Amino acid sequence: MEIAVGKEYPFVEDTLGKKVKAGTGLSVSCLTCKRVAALDIAEMVKRLGPDHSAMHWGLIKIVYCHECRAAGRDDRNLQFTNHAMTPEMRKGWTPCP
Repeated sequence: MEIAVGKEYPFVEDTLGKKVKAGTGLSVSCLTCKRVAALDIAEMVKRLGPDHSAMHWGLIKIVYCHECRAAGRDDRNLQFTNHAMTPEMRKGWTPCP
C-alpha cells in the first residue's frame, strides 16, 4: 500500500480557522476546580478571527475559569484537549468497509 503525501502534510491545526476547516473541536479543563467545558470554535473565530492561535500558549491568554476567578483562585490553571472528527461528523465515511 502506498501513502500519498500531498501539500497538506504534515496536518497541522494551529489556528482556530484550521480547526473549523478540519471539523475538530476543543475542550478546556480547569486543573484547580476540575470543571470541564467544550469550546465553541465557530464562535471563537467570529470574535477572534480565523488566524488566532489554537495552541495552548495562544488560548491561555483569552480563556480562564470563571468559577476560580470569582473565588479568587488561579483562573489560568487550564488544560486544553483536542477532539477528532467523529464518524457522524464525517457524514458516514469510515476507513473500514
